[in-house]
Amino acid sequence: MDKTLLCALVVAFFYWIKQVYFGYTLWELTAEVFPQCLAIGLIYGDVPKAMIIGAGISLMYLGINAPGGQLPADKYIATAIAVPLAMQTNMKAGVAIALAVPLAMIGAQLLNLKKVLQVGLVPIAERQADNGDISGLTRTALLYPMILGIPLFFLPVFVSVMFGSKVVTPIMNAIPDWLMHGLVISGGLLPAVGFSLTLMMIGKDKYIPYFILGFILVAVLKIPTIVAAVIAGCVATAILVMKQELHKEYKENSDTAEKSINKGGASNG
Repeated sequence: MDKTLLCALVVAFFYWIKQVYFGYTLWELTAEVFPQCLAIGLIYGDVPKAMIIGAGISLMYLGINAPGGQLPADKYIATAIAVPLAMQTNMKAGVAIALAVPLAMIGAQLLNLKKVLQVGLVPIAERQADNGDISGLTRTALLYPMILGIPLFFLPVFVSVMFGSKVVTPIMNAIPDWLMHGLVISGGLLPAVGFSLTLMMIGKDKYIPYFILGFILVAVLKIPTIVAAVIAGCVATAILVMKQELHKEYKENSDTAEKSINKGGASNG
């Protein structure tokens, strides 16, 4: 089977599973970013490149949450389309990560459209529940959303992966070198946005120096990411141990002072 056709079928199926919540557990194993990238890398014979792009996309949306269930960006469709196109067109990882941004925004709109369309199934399910129609309720709750997900999720990803390279390749060839270099740089910086959003969500300004230190280690000193992660783990462990020791020492001093005060009060009494 042609690699492009196989990849289009696999990632479209994965993304369809993700958005119809098939089995409520299977989609967590197959449709996440790294399982998708692993499958894409195996199909095209370049797992490291696929995983690097997937890691960049994951980091970029690290701090994204869905207030009120409203997801602002969908990293899964970005992975399903951007990574295969990068493999097909020999696109650089930074450019692929930059390409993932508009794709993720489109995916968010598909999710909103799904919610709008599926609202029409609610009154049907309510009537079936009132009538005790278990089989009908099962179809409405499970089968109909899965069928609706085919044109909403399966087909857009399949068509994009199958024919997207024919559109992307001429555009890439027309992009001047200076702009392509800018896209590579911006794609490399986008994962930092995810870390920044995470810091903002945590709301702890005191963690910003650690973020800057990690950026210097990786971007300036060219330390491998795994080594930087090990260093970060050691620093975090050391800080945690120091906090525990200080807390223990403070508690012991407080207990000693309290005993001294109680003893002095008893003596005066």
